[in-house]
Amino acid sequence: MLGTMDPPPTPRRRPLSAYYAPPSSPSASSHVERTRSPPPSPSSHRVQQQQRGTGRPAHQSHRSTSSLSSLAQLNLGGPLPLGAHAPPASATLASSPSLSRATSGWDAADYSSLRRSNSILTSSATPWGERTHFGAAGGGGGAAGGGGGGGAYGVAQGGQAHGGALDGARSFEQVQERTFVRWVNSRLEPSGFLPVQDLGTAFSDGTRLVQLVESLTGESLGKFNYQPYLRVQKVENAAKALDRIKEMGVHLTNIGPEDIVDGRRKLILGLIWSLVLRFSIAEINEEGSLAKEGLLLWAQRRTAPYDEVDVHDFSTSWRDGHAFCALIHAHRPDLLDYASLRKDAAAAAENLEKAFAVAEESLGIPRLLEVEDLLGTRRPDERSVMTYVAQYFHAFSSRAQAETEAKVISRFVEEMNGLMLSVHDYERRVTALLTSISTYLSTLSSPPSSPLPSTPYPSLTSLLDSLASHRRTTSRDWAREKLATQELLGNIRVKLETYRLRGYDAPEGLRVEDVAAAWEELTTAQSERARLLAGLIQRLQEEARARYIAQADALDEAVLSAQGELFAIALPSNPLPAQQSALDRLEATRVPSLRRALDGVREAQAACVACEALQGLVGQASAVEGLEEAVREVDSALRARRSFVENQMVARKATSLSPEQLEDLSSAFRTFDKEAKNALDLDELAGALGSLGVPEVDLNDLKQDDNGLVHVDEFLRFMTERAEDRPSASRLRGLFRSAAGDKPFLTDVDLARLSLPASAVAFLKEHMPRAAPSALSVDDAEAVEGDEALDYESFLEQFCEA
Repeated sequence: MLGTMDPPPTPRRRPLSAYYAPPSSPSASSHVERTRSPPPSPSSHRVQQQQRGTGRPAHQSHRSTSSLSSLAQLNLGGPLPLGAHAPPASATLASSPSLSRATSGWDAADYSSLRRSNSILTSSATPWGERTHFGAAGGGGGAAGGGGGGGAYGVAQGGQAHGGALDGARSFEQVQERTFVRWVNSRLEPSGFLPVQDLGTAFSDGTRLVQLVESLTGESLGKFNYQPYLRVQKVENAAKALDRIKEMGVHLTNIGPEDIVDGRRKLILGLIWSLVLRFSIAEINEEGSLAKEGLLLWAQRRTAPYDEVDVHDFSTSWRDGHAFCALIHAHRPDLLDYASLRKDAAAAAENLEKAFAVAEESLGIPRLLEVEDLLGTRRPDERSVMTYVAQYFHAFSSRAQAETEAKVISRFVEEMNGLMLSVHDYERRVTALLTSISTYLSTLSSPPSSPLPSTPYPSLTSLLDSLASHRRTTSRDWAREKLATQELLGNIRVKLETYRLRGYDAPEGLRVEDVAAAWEELTTAQSERARLLAGLIQRLQEEARARYIAQADALDEAVLSAQGELFAIALPSNPLPAQQSALDRLEATRVPSLRRALDGVREAQAACVACEALQGLVGQASAVEGLEEAVREVDSALRARRSFVENQMVARKATSLSPEQLEDLSSAFRTFDKEAKNALDLDELAGALGSLGVPEVDLNDLKQDDNGLVHVDEFLRFMTERAEDRPSASRLRGLFRSAAGDKPFLTDVDLARLSLPASAVAFLKEHMPRAAPSALSVDDAEAVEGDEALDYESFLEQFCEA
């Protein structure tokens, strides 16, 4: 086809993110070059690309897409421009002779992709010359050119519209076009494409729309008409771009490639708005809210601390400029002094200008709006404001993303350094392990100084002990090292696969198979040596097993007997003093006996280990570990019972409390006495008191031993006094001091405030010494005001211990 060629190969670049800062210099928009056949010189080609604005860089990857709702479902709103004409149903590309000639090899599906949607064709009852605009997804036309209730665009009959409404529509359309032009340029210029000036004419040949789609997706659309002359070529370009947009999940309604070529401004604005939603707003996620709701929630959360800001929409909430300034100050307080902003309505223009200037100069956010776009209308355009606010979101998100990328790179470098060290460590450790195994195998294979059958018993035992010792120590260390090196190699390979790096193969002789072969040879040699020695010392093994079984069984019976005695001692029929005596006797005789028996079992086990006799003990006697645990349980049960008996004996001395109360106190004490030492440290005491509902106590009321421990009798005494409300010296002093308002004396007013019985007041006045006037300070003397100053400190010293 005329003007169509394959795109020349260009270097792949990293795909652009959702937010692009404007180029800092004129050269930033001319860095992409495209060669043609025959290729011109680089300098002349760059000039041609800048003049044509058709340079198109190829990108490396494609952004993931998600399905969006139709324009009608997004409530795009707003009337179509007056004077726009819809082509008749017969004027379709399928009937175009030039298109038929140029696309003779296409199938029906290809033709259908270029046809306009039937939903925007005029009905047969509507004259072609009549100004009629149709809603995208439902809703009738209003008398003032307003949109249908459910449609993306309104329906307006040009002859019935009023001038005021038309001016408002044009104002909204002008604001949207200016905002969308700047948004489009903010995507084109970083990719090396020339900016556009007018959306109605910029995309008329389809090339600029292809460039925009390539800039947004970071992918080349392949072959298209770089210099279209015929209308069919322009339509093909627009169709290619629209098809790619649909592939990304953007649902387009009532717009076809002919509308782009014909410059139908309202439909083009709707298309750009769909792209804004897809590439600037759709992926915004704030606490589960997506797209518009997510962007609004993000703005609300960031501006919530600012009293003057109330963000509830994308229109009037932003007119005074406070919301924009709050967003900047919330993320970059160094760029803007929010406190210095004027808060009156007359300063709206000044605040907006300040926010726009700071965002453009310091944050790289394109100036998509002007001050008059917000102040020059009663209700600012929601789409324009939303588009501009989305730039703030991406600007601040990109900064966080840059910090995240730096962390990822730093972590990658750290991981790579660790991988290199791990590889060296693996090779070093495997070499050392294989050398040790080889040396030991040479020792096992060397013949003894005398034939084994005639070797004396002690020598056989020594040889067997040496072999057993090696298996228990060195061989186990080697086994752990073998597993550790295998795990190290596995970790190295997993990390290499995680970072998609070239795999690591151990050198010949250091592979896992080599270690496994050496280990198998080691175990085989040890087993053969052990069998040879075991046959010569069978009698020793049998004696050792018999001794172990006898001593283990005897210890089992002794443990059961001790447990039975403990159960009998704890019967309720036994008085507490009798239980205490029985426990003393049991601790003095039975526990030492059990420990001696356990030592004998351990010695028997050691003898079995020395001659490798343990294998025959499985299922015939209890293991040493189980016997050790049984002896510990007996000792622990004895100490626990002794502690319980002592606590009960002490508790029963406090006769003023009920048995239930005593049991609660004793249970709380035992719960926090983890070591059964019959005493609590301060942390354990705090836990016990807290479990009884006592949040805070004066430690002066509790007696502690030299180690700072509170014993059970003192604990019960304190809790008993507290339950009975017994006054202590420290408590009484605190109460009198509180009643006196922290003064060293009481007055008649203080006594009256206590609401004491008249007899109590009389007793205090009679027996409480009077403070000498000379001992009172000036402030205290004024507080007395003719009343008597009663010295409660001296009074308490007469009756209470210090």
